[in-house]
Amino acid sequence: MPKPGLVAPLRRWDPEEIGGYVLIGRLGAGAMGRVYLGRSAAGRLVAVKTIKIELADEPDFRTRFAQEVAAARRVSGAFTAAVVAADPEADVPWLATAYVPAPSLSTLVRACGPLPVSAVRWLAAGCAEALESIHSAGLVHRDLKPSNVLVSPDGPRVIDFGVARAAERIQLTVTRGAVGTPAYMAPEQARDTRNATTASDVFSLGATMLFGATGHAPYQGETVMDVLVRLATEPPDLTGLPPDLADIVTTCLDRDPRQRPSSALVLARLAPAVRPDGSLPGSALALIEEYRQDPKPSAADAADGAEEATFGSLSADWGGPGRGAAAGREDRAGRGGGAGRQGGAGPRRWSLSRVLLASVAAAIILIAAGAGIGATVAVSRRPPPLGPLLPPPPPQASALSAPAGKPQIGVNQIQGDSQTVFIVHGQGYPPRRTVTVALAGVHASPVHPVADDAGTFNYAINQAHEFFAGGLPVGDYEVVVTGPGGSRAVARFTVLRP
Repeated sequence: MPKPGLVAPLRRWDPEEIGGYVLIGRLGAGAMGRVYLGRSAAGRLVAVKTIKIELADEPDFRTRFAQEVAAARRVSGAFTAAVVAADPEADVPWLATAYVPAPSLSTLVRACGPLPVSAVRWLAAGCAEALESIHSAGLVHRDLKPSNVLVSPDGPRVIDFGVARAAERIQLTVTRGAVGTPAYMAPEQARDTRNATTASDVFSLGATMLFGATGHAPYQGETVMDVLVRLATEPPDLTGLPPDLADIVTTCLDRDPRQRPSSALVLARLAPAVRPDGSLPGSALALIEEYRQDPKPSAADAADGAEEATFGSLSADWGGPGRGAAAGREDRAGRGGGAGRQGGAGPRRWSLSRVLLASVAAAIILIAAGAGIGATVAVSRRPPPLGPLLPPPPPQASALSAPAGKPQIGVNQIQGDSQTVFIVHGQGYPPRRTVTVALAGVHASPVHPVADDAGTFNYAINQAHEFFAGGLPVGDYEVVVTGPGGSRAVARFTVLRP
């Protein structure tokens, strides 16, 4: 197997430094901009995403971008790549996330073939936990797909959450379409991005599971139009899907968002069969090890980071020095990549007018196809297929109104069962400083949340199984958060029997 080009060298028109991070190579390109590998003054590696100037110049984009970044910085979870810095007001807006030295699921499957059932369950469980963290922060990912799932030895990392919505109005104005990737997008999201909900992310999770197990997406075609028409009119292509995964995948891919399980239910269904070692084949482990070496720019193109076309992204048709091999991959319209894809002619290039025409036509088909479901996503009153639905967290039980500078914490709900996600919210902490979260009588978490610029943080108890290998045992719990200087704040919750 040829050694992949992990990091592409900078070109003469690329910046050398952004926001204090020295850029050492290119990681890829996507619908909203380009991604670079950067290094801080202390040697920390980060992925720096720059935003296309045509997006940044749109009215209110910077405000929306700042709001989405602020929400993304509140996400804390073992299976997400944390946002560490951002500047929405820079000439070229940017954000930096923790760098994860791992291949994407799309790259892994393309190089090593479809994964075994146990590995798919392991990856899907991690992605479901990541969605729980993202949804708990009030975000909808909107673009979960194989290239946005990095496969690390200790579990997957979901990236690129929380910023796609900033471009929503632009995409609607241009195409009346949706932010997302057609081959992995829920039908309601394809009809109108404003219909995207947490259930849309679950559809994308099911599509990503299918790709991991088979090497192809649920909807494929030579063009974006092909994919969207099939999404509107045909059932998903489940060719090659192992029977052991058929139930969970088909339930996630239900055309009606009201019938899909929540990410918590997906996790509950997968968790009992998840093996801690991930069960990745030897070829996959070898590829992952390549990425764990100290990254150095190579002469090859950047690793696949944008191989699934994003609906409404026209960057691949705009020439000029900003393009590259990675940007060119945006032309592909969800043909699945991976094992089983046949060689042949390169990706089909579309002119701006053809993209607009196809998008409008696809929107008409999708709107017509969705008339039976309705534009508003309602909560189903009958039990979902995977078991009893856990109650959603109520509004925060203890509203925090402490004066600035006085640390205080609260829990999103004071009672729940062992599968409830208890979110600790803190405020009044020194900005950009770490805190320690502990359960009294148990131990402190090895994961240390970082307060944002407003001195707030969110932390999901036991999301990474840092306190207990399974769910939280029944009992009363006391959360103790220790901040810089030894400040202590306490909150309590109770885990009840189901």
